Amino acid sequence: MNLTKKNTISILIAIVLIGAFLRLYNLGATSFVADEFLDINSSMAYAKTGTWQNWDFNFGKINTENEFAARDERAWPYKWQVAQVLKLSKPAESTARTVSVLWGIISIILIYYVATYFTKKKEIGLIAAFLFAVSMTGIIFDRRLRMYSMFFPMYLAFSWMTFRFLEEEYKGKIKLVKFFYDKWKINLIYAIPVVVLGAISILTHQLTANIIFVILFYAAFQLYGEKKRSSLYNKYFLIIIALVAGYIVAAIFFSKNLAAYTAGLGMTNHATYIIKVFADYSHWIIAALILGYGIWWLYKKASLPKESLWLSVSFLGVLLLASFFWNRNVGEQYIFFIESFGIILIASGIYATSEFFGRNLSQYGKRALYVPIILALLILPNWAYFFEDSNTYKQTSDSSSANYKKIFYYFNKARKPDDVLITRNFRNFYWAGDKVRVYDFGGELSKTKLSVDDIKKIQSENVSGWLIISDNDTDYIANDAMDYVSKNLEKVSNTYVRGQVSVYRWGNQQ
Repeated sequence: MNLTKKNTISILIAIVLIGAFLRLYNLGATSFVADEFLDINSSMAYAKTGTWQNWDFNFGKINTENEFAARDERAWPYKWQVAQVLKLSKPAESTARTVSVLWGIISIILIYYVATYFTKKKEIGLIAAFLFAVSMTGIIFDRRLRMYSMFFPMYLAFSWMTFRFLEEEYKGKIKLVKFFYDKWKINLIYAIPVVVLGAISILTHQLTANIIFVILFYAAFQLYGEKKRSSLYNKYFLIIIALVAGYIVAAIFFSKNLAAYTAGLGMTNHATYIIKVFADYSHWIIAALILGYGIWWLYKKASLPKESLWLSVSFLGVLLLASFFWNRNVGEQYIFFIESFGIILIASGIYATSEFFGRNLSQYGKRALYVPIILALLILPNWAYFFEDSNTYKQTSDSSSANYKKIFYYFNKARKPDDVLITRNFRNFYWAGDKVRVYDFGGELSKTKLSVDDIKKIQSENVSGWLIISDNDTDYIANDAMDYVSKNLEKVSNTYVRGQVSVYRWGNQQ
């Protein structure tokens, strides 16, 4: 293939426009879910007060009884941007999520440049950009009020600069930089980008620390190769020594800080990550085979062994850690940040397949090059997601999360002025300004569960009220309390109350 600069830019612009549309379309269609509530609350508090606290939309003030106070400052570089948007516009799902959409668009452009750098092929960069533009997982996280949309490109850029720091040849004339390159073969030009991007990345998410394992795996493989060719004493040996020494120093002098990063490590069995990481594709085995072919092609045919190894350990190394050494809850969001490396390897595999057919079926001209790429892009992505009854563009009763927007609209419409509400108060975005008295039964940080006595006490003090719980709230309610509720409270049946939620009420309801 021989893409001109003009053609490359035109195709990239078209890919960015497709990705932007898929991320912006009907952005406010679905309700906030899970930790999105925490982020809208803390971002709004910062927009109003300039401090990381918890905003209570119900009363329009800081929530002084903040069970999630410890989490308010987490991922503040991302939430700071959301706060700036909230200063300029009315709080809504669509406006709050625009920051994620912007980072998604940046990711499409960035993945093109990173893929082109590592593979030395603009065509692979364009294929990778397209795969991410239509990526089901990418679209979902880029349409959600969470830091993962920013973490994805920040970690990718950080990893890219780290590789260039370790491996890129220095051809300049700065004496200090030239000295270090001649002596240790490291490129100090990239030291500042590594530090800056690394700092932003780790402030966005602690999973950035996985770069330590990536460097360790990479250096170990390179050391093995160097050992067969020359002496053991080289920069890869020194990298390993430096990492081990750094761990020992941190364990002795910064044990509490280190514990924050190592607490989630331990033998486990989360092998489902191996399938989850390929959720963007029509079949995970096909995607895995193409990825493997991409690794081989980069290493053997493209003569890019270092690039192939770095991409491989960045993807497969962290995937194996997640599957067998991350002792934490399983979630697609936790491995989203490594999918960029998988995409680049799969794009390489697609290009390698095209090259193979072009070489062996040259009598068919350029069609032999382009047809495999077109077929791969038509068959490989999980296009079926866009035709599902419930997805990121529409929320139905079959959705995996409750449609809080509809549920609390019904509550606001049907309740009486003196009614109270028992629910998880962090969802108060959906009864903003109502000044409803709320009894919060908390969540992950609660030390006790909502009991029968708690419910009876609330009933004795309030003539009428509502209990609204989603299916994942039942972990915070005692079993006998649920039995009491089902037998003694009226369960509401209404078109607005569907899906993963139950609504009950007591008292003189109309």
